[in-house]
Amino acid sequence: MLFSQASFYGRCGAVVGAIALLASCGGGGGGGGGFFPTPGPVVPPVVTKHSVGGTVTGLAGGTLVLQNNAGDDIQLTANGKFSFATAVASGSAYAVTVRTQPLWQFCTVTKGSGTITADVSDVAVACTAAAAQVSTFAGSGSSGKADGNGAAASFSDPFSVVLNKSGELLVSDLGNNLLRKISANGDVITYAGNNSNVSVDGNGTAASFNGLTAIGLAPSGDLYAAEFGGNRIRKITPAADVGPFVGSGAPGAINGNGANATFTGPIAMTVDGAGNIYVAELNTALIRKITPAGDVGTLVGAGSFVRPYGIVADAAGNLLVADSENNRIAKVTPDGVVSTFAGSKTGVAGSDDGPIDTATFSRPGGLAFDAIGNLYVTDTTNGVLRKITPAGVVSTLAGTAGQSGFQNGIGKDARFSQPYGLAVAADGTIYVADALNNRIRKVTPVAPVAP
Repeated sequence: MLFSQASFYGRCGAVVGAIALLASCGGGGGGGGGFFPTPGPVVPPVVTKHSVGGTVTGLAGGTLVLQNNAGDDIQLTANGKFSFATAVASGSAYAVTVRTQPLWQFCTVTKGSGTITADVSDVAVACTAAAAQVSTFAGSGSSGKADGNGAAASFSDPFSVVLNKSGELLVSDLGNNLLRKISANGDVITYAGNNSNVSVDGNGTAASFNGLTAIGLAPSGDLYAAEFGGNRIRKITPAADVGPFVGSGAPGAINGNGANATFTGPIAMTVDGAGNIYVAELNTALIRKITPAGDVGTLVGAGSFVRPYGIVADAAGNLLVADSENNRIAKVTPDGVVSTFAGSKTGVAGSDDGPIDTATFSRPGGLAFDAIGNLYVTDTTNGVLRKITPAGVVSTLAGTAGQSGFQNGIGKDARFSQPYGLAVAADGTIYVADALNNRIRKVTPVAPVAP
């Protein structure tokens, strides 16, 4: 009995001691805290991230846009190493693709996807020149003046083309003396002119032209049109009001303002960024300059060219002239100094590609620049479309020299028949007035054809 009581009191003393110990640590009831301690902050696991990058080769001007995992873009303008700004969590997928191709180039990605476990630096992007896909944008091929969509429309010797600010293509339909307009989806309408061969002012089809050749668009949005037979430069507003600008109508080479000036057979035209108009006269071989105020002067006199057939201004204010009978592209400085830019200095005709000082042409016609300085040339007698890079390399983009005709296709498989006017859209699409085919052709960049 005594032993039993001692055990009982011993056990009770142990319990009391334990309770006292808990109380001293903030335990116990009565608002003094619970029996369990408050847990500490949760520490998240460490997530390892890795960079994704690689190397670009073959990029020749323009801007290449790459994308990783459809969320991280990088713009590249030169060859070399690149790395995306956003790192990728270890164990996640990465996928590098081309979002935007550079103008008239085609880039492909290898080693561009996988599951990332370490920094990736071996994505390879290789760029090369794109091939040219030639298609028919508008025109049935038969001579006519029907409006309509695409091949339902008809033209007669379309000569000059220009793109307006809305992305519509304006065409001088020489054989019909009509100014035509083509929407982005190929709807053709008659914008001005009525098929008669006389200079009459008016709105839209109430106006008429005498030998409508070159057209040029000013920064103001006004269009200027050269009349080969009327020896005038006419002005057409965006509302299709056709009126006089410069030239009396009499043939001649008199400088002066407005109707006091005279021209003889204006054939080609370009407008610079300041709104100055440059006109090439076919038979007199003069290059005339017209200010926005209508003051006419002579920039280059006779003797420098033989039948200049195309003209365009570059970003530096120089003019490039298709000196057709000399089978070359000439350069004219703002001061009127003339030199050979591309083609034979001896006037030899040919179709050789290569550096500008050895390449040859045969009666070059239309000229147009793209946004990165490539110059496109319709090599009229050869029946091909040529390209001159800023580095001075000439290549045949579409068509086969000496094989005129009509055929859509890629590169050398396409056929033209005396292509002349050129216009280049911001995305690099080229529009060609294929004169003897009575069509407007569309040339777009595509993946190069395997040899």
